Amino acid sequence: MTPPFRLVSEQFPHLRDRVACLFERNEIFRELCEDYETCTSALARQPASGALRHEYSALQLRLETELLGYLHEDAETAAHRK
Repeated sequence: MTPPFRLVSEQFPHLRDRVACLFERNEIFRELCEDYETCTSALARQPASGALRHEYSALQLRLETELLGYLHEDAETAAHRK
């Protein structure tokens, strides 16, 4: 299990199976997971206050939103295939 996959799976434990499926077959989703892991690591190294920490926090939220968008879209697609 790669660090980006592990981190996203831990962030969205109720969607772990869908994360695994998308991570395996969707390169863009995989890159988003890598970006999320990089951002989260950088955020952890920042002091408790400061503009840079605020920027990383905002980026982390945007990445989470984008990840959830991919997960939602995949769920919708799967529902239409049934």
